[in-house]
Amino acid sequence: MTRFKSGVSWLRVAGALFFFISGPLAARAAESNLMSQLLERSKAEMAKSNGKFPILLDLDAKEVVPVIHTFQKEFPFVKDAPYTRMNRTEEFQRLIIEVKAGRTPEYEIGHAQFEAWTQLRDAGMFVKPPFSYQQLAKVLPASWGPLDERAIDNDGYYIAASALVRIIAYNKNLVPANKIPKKLDDCADPAWRGKFLYNSRNVLTALQHDPKTREGFLKALKAMVENKPVYVRQQTEGLERLASGEYALFCGVNYNTTLRMVKDGAPIGVDFPDPYALDFAQRIHVFKWAKSPATGQLFGLWIATKGQPEVEKYMDRGFPWNPSTSAYALAKGKYAAICDPACADKTDQYLAEHAKILGLPGKN
Repeated sequence: MTRFKSGVSWLRVAGALFFFISGPLAARAAESNLMSQLLERSKAEMAKSNGKFPILLDLDAKEVVPVIHTFQKEFPFVKDAPYTRMNRTEEFQRLIIEVKAGRTPEYEIGHAQFEAWTQLRDAGMFVKPPFSYQQLAKVLPASWGPLDERAIDNDGYYIAASALVRIIAYNKNLVPANKIPKKLDDCADPAWRGKFLYNSRNVLTALQHDPKTREGFLKALKAMVENKPVYVRQQTEGLERLASGEYALFCGVNYNTTLRMVKDGAPIGVDFPDPYALDFAQRIHVFKWAKSPATGQLFGLWIATKGQPEVEKYMDRGFPWNPSTSAYALAKGKYAAICDPACADKTDQYLAEHAKILGLPGKN
């Protein structure tokens, strides 16, 4: 009788163990199958569209088209990926009007600059992709590298493909080594009064948002305003004026834009202030009219991970925590304030606050 009871007990234990082990294992197997499901669904979409997959981003074609071509080589069932650039708020506003009027654009996926992003979101232009990015991040092929989950929208709508790091650029002929700015506060040094540029288009929202940097940033911003900056909105134009010696500093400018001019021989030095601002850029959204949402998700996932060397090669926008990027050494050991999805949700609020401090009308 005791043996029988013992046997029953062991059977129950064995059954419980089987349930406990098979449950998580089954769940992991299902997760690992997600990549296969995503790939198969993408293939089916491309079969229906004859391999056509139109893309809309805000980058110059010479930066992004080579990256798209690499994606096509890896996934040859994407046979035709025409590219369109859209980088002005007015263009995105017209897009919303056209969609509401019943005219369906051809773009399957797209990125919106941060001034227009909330308008597109609130107008219902985006839909969630077929699978959870958070779950896909756990089952990526080892060769794709890790995915920083901060690049994923909390609500699952998008994934960011690149980084926009905001730095301080300076004219090497005008700024001595002992005066190279190490933090944003240095732009308020009286030595640079009226001799430095500042972007009136708010590119430092990450510093404005991060609880660790917000108070210090607002204080530094007010001090810079008192130091009489010259406001610019076009970064390339500002960097050209910096290179010519018209101004000594450009406080709050894109690293990738600056690096291109440095490569062309401009006498410009770059410094990652500590802390520095980082925006997740090229937020890949699937449009609500898309016929190939799985292919859109596949492209977003690939470019944010395995495609990063291509992003760095052609855009200088690789994530700075990636040792293969040129930004890695400059960023190492410094605090990155990141404009994450929660930050993006407050874009309008931050733009208005920034404009008020600068004494400018509306949102900038």
